[in-house]
Amino acid sequence: MQKTLAVSLLFFILAGATLSACVPAAQPEIPTPSPTLVTTLRPYPTPTRSATPLPTDYVTPTPSPTVTPTMTPVYYDVQEGDDMYSIGWRFNVSPQQIMTANPTVNPRAMGIGTTLLIPITPGPDPTATPLVELSPTATPLFADIQPPDCYPDPLGGLWCFVLVTNDSGEPVENVSGVVMLCHGEDSRQESAIMPLNLLPAGAALPLIAYFPAPLPADYTISARVEFLLPVMPDDTRYLPAKIEGQTLKLSEDGRVAIVSGTVSLPARQPAARYTWVNATAFDADGRVVAVRRWDSAEPLSGGVSLPFTLYLYSLGGPIERVDLLVEAPGEIVPPVEE
Repeated sequence: MQKTLAVSLLFFILAGATLSACVPAAQPEIPTPSPTLVTTLRPYPTPTRSATPLPTDYVTPTPSPTVTPTMTPVYYDVQEGDDMYSIGWRFNVSPQQIMTANPTVNPRAMGIGTTLLIPITPGPDPTATPLVELSPTATPLFADIQPPDCYPDPLGGLWCFVLVTNDSGEPVENVSGVVMLCHGEDSRQESAIMPLNLLPAGAALPLIAYFPAPLPADYTISARVEFLLPVMPDDTRYLPAKIEGQTLKLSEDGRVAIVSGTVSLPARQPAARYTWVNATAFDADGRVVAVRRWDSAEPLSGGVSLPFTLYLYSLGGPIERVDLLVEAPGEIVPPVEE
């Protein structure tokens, strides 16, 4: 069941599991960058882990441009590897603001060279420290849920990632939830969705929610899973795609990661309706700092491999590791009329 455009753009997501409602936020901790990053890449599912060197013609990503106040409209031509998330990161604006300023542009079909109007409102760089830290006080029924990792953006909004680990022993799908923001007796909540439909047993994915500005000065954050569906043992909708040859390259400051590899299906498997590879980036403390999903532009058939490349931009501290998950459902075969 493929998500709608709005769902996939939130990416970067929970029936019966809760975190504590609203508790005082802990003091933020400013991460201290390590002079040497030891990185690991943890794909799922993958029977073997093999690393290949980056291409010899690899070019280190250009640092984000310095934005200065101006009354002149700012335009940007889409480059290879760009999407609304990465462009917003470059210019310190949210993906929603870019999409609003460019209503005729399909964010999932932007060709190289597409010109975008950037609605720049100059402001300080986003902090690398989450605003709130919570400790779960309830035992989830089916999954381990981490406290929300939340980061402000320059427009006064707030991105929240809630990592959910499926420890039920069975795969589930369509996991969704809500993230609540409490200020005194007032509260707000936003829907939280996952970047993939399927959450395999033992795997982890973040629920993603965004709170638009304005936000109160002081608040607490909590989250809960509201919905999921079990995947039956004889369900054959999801094909056994796997990731191979994955590599991870970090920028000097650790805030930009480039992940490459191939995704394939075993021979004699039916063709996939779509192929998604999700990448979740973590800092040294295990906080989720970035989420990106790669969508295949080509069909994936049995015995065929497709290359993929993902660019991740940290909303917090330096990236320490990246976990990968692949989803490839088979073609829907209509029933035969008798």
